Amino acid sequence: MSVTRRQIVAAAVGAAAARAGPARAEATGADGLERLLALEHRLESAYRAALDRGVIDPALGQSLSGQEREHVRGVEVALETLGRRPSRPRVRPPRRAALAGRPAFARFALELETETVAGYVELLAGLDAPGLLQPLGSIMTSGAQHQVALRRVLAQPLLAPGG
Repeated sequence: MSVTRRQIVAAAVGAAAARAGPARAEATGADGLERLLALEHRLESAYRAALDRGVIDPALGQSLSGQEREHVRGVEVALETLGRRPSRPRVRPPRRAALAGRPAFARFALELETETVAGYVELLAGLDAPGLLQPLGSIMTSGAQHQVALRRVLAQPLLAPGG
C-alpha cells in the first residue's frame, strides 16, 4: 500500500487534534497567537543550534530553520491583523541533552513540533478571524510535514500511532 504525502500530513494533523483536546479559551485569538509565536521562535532557535552543533543534516536543518523563520513572520502578521503588536519572546536554548546527537535532537524537535501543531489545531478550532484560517492552517500543515521529516530521521513510522 502506498501512502501519499497528503495522507501523511492529514494523519499527523488528526493525531495532533486528538492530543489537543477541547479548545481552551486562552488559546483563542491574539493570546493563542502569542503562544504560537513563542513556540515558532523556539523551533527556529533549536534548528539553528542543531546546525551549529552538527546534530542535524545540514540540508534538512537549513530547510526547517528557514521555514520556521517564515512561520514566525506569518504569526507576527496574524497578530498585527488582530491589532496586537508582536512581542519578541525570550527563547530558551535547547537542553544540552537535546543536542547530544542526531537522534536526541530529532526526538526533541519532534516533540516541540508536535506541541506546536497541536497549538495550531487548538487555536484554529476557536478562531473567529476567517481571513487568518488559511495562512495559519498552512503553517500548521508545514509543521506536520516537519513531524514527518523528523520521524524519517528517527526511522519511525511516518504516521503517528493512532493517526
